[in-house]
Amino acid sequence: MDRLRRVFWVLLLLPQLALAIELSPLTQTPYVGDLKVLEKKGTIRVLVSADLGFYYIEKGQPKGIIAEFLHHFELHLRKNKIHVNVQVIPIPRDDLFTALERGFGDLAVANLTITPQRLQFVDFSDPVISNSQEWLVSSPSTPPLESLEDLSGKEVWVRPSSSYFESLQRINKQLSSQGISPINVQFLEENLQDYELMEMLNQDILPITVIDSHKSRLWSQVMKNITIYETLPIRENANIGWAMRKNSPQLKTAVNKYIRTIRQGSFLGNVIYKKYLANTKWLKKAVDPETVKQFKNLAVLFEQYADKYEFDWLMISAQAYQESKFNNRLVSHMGAVGIMQVLPKTAKEPYINIKNFRELENNIHAGVKYMSFVHKRYFLKPEITEENQMYFSLAAYNAGS
Repeated sequence: MDRLRRVFWVLLLLPQLALAIELSPLTQTPYVGDLKVLEKKGTIRVLVSADLGFYYIEKGQPKGIIAEFLHHFELHLRKNKIHVNVQVIPIPRDDLFTALERGFGDLAVANLTITPQRLQFVDFSDPVISNSQEWLVSSPSTPPLESLEDLSGKEVWVRPSSSYFESLQRINKQLSSQGISPINVQFLEENLQDYELMEMLNQDILPITVIDSHKSRLWSQVMKNITIYETLPIRENANIGWAMRKNSPQLKTAVNKYIRTIRQGSFLGNVIYKKYLANTKWLKKAVDPETVKQFKNLAVLFEQYADKYEFDWLMISAQAYQESKFNNRLVSHMGAVGIMQVLPKTAKEPYINIKNFRELENNIHAGVKYMSFVHKRYFLKPEITEENQMYFSLAAYNAGS
């Protein structure tokens, strides 16, 4: 992968990582059971995959279509005398179904298409969205597509866990039966979400990908260089639903009762979808190109101090983005300063002792050194997985830097 593609790949992962650190990791012992069991536990665990517009964090608060659906789901359950908390757990998209089956969650809500292959392993609610399609999307330099046969030999980039991949496999079988060379399917990182892929196409980094039709209006308004092929669907009559373990009839009944209030065409569903898909001011702000320039200028410092204290530099970058949106002049109401939002008293502690911490490089150094202190003192334990050590360190940083 050339340097340009790598820079954009890293940059576009940044908001995704910043979102994930605000949400709870998998920390509990897995368990399974239908609604009665979950009521005794007092919690319904919902697995999500962070996705701009659908589930993301803004100023410490969950936002997006799915976030609002889950908020109203909890209210609906309590109104119907099902007194449980809805706990949201973010995980990589390719782990959603495995974690659900193993009992790390009770529902998976992530714009999941109901497919025969998936129904072999999990059950689904009634559709939230019916008769959706999967549309091809291309970059400005990609020659126009007139038919599915035009995909022969061309690169199409998708996540391997996606229903898009299933659709492309089916088309390749059709092409093969006609003696036509197959589509060159290329796999993307599972953490990459639709907005990241659309930006890669918009910047002419990737040639072709696939998107659900109900999302297309959102991206066509802000990505002016992409072409969406509405008349060339690779899947039709698709339904989007909430996934759950098999043999959960009580939970399925409760979910379906709620789905009727938010499904396509319902009053509440229409209000929430319109809020995010019709008004794109929030999106234009979220994908501000100025972030690209800022990130490129800061990447060397993030790498330098992450390496020094043995951290993943992407996570450090994401933390800085979450803390300050890369604004080193920011001063919080608590007195935290700079890009890493370091408290003056923290910078002066003997275990940090970074002078001139208001300067950009020193602020990054102080922030990463403090995170290293928190990590080693509280979370560097054999009973805590390496991944969760990072999550807990980030959470503790948010609480006390």
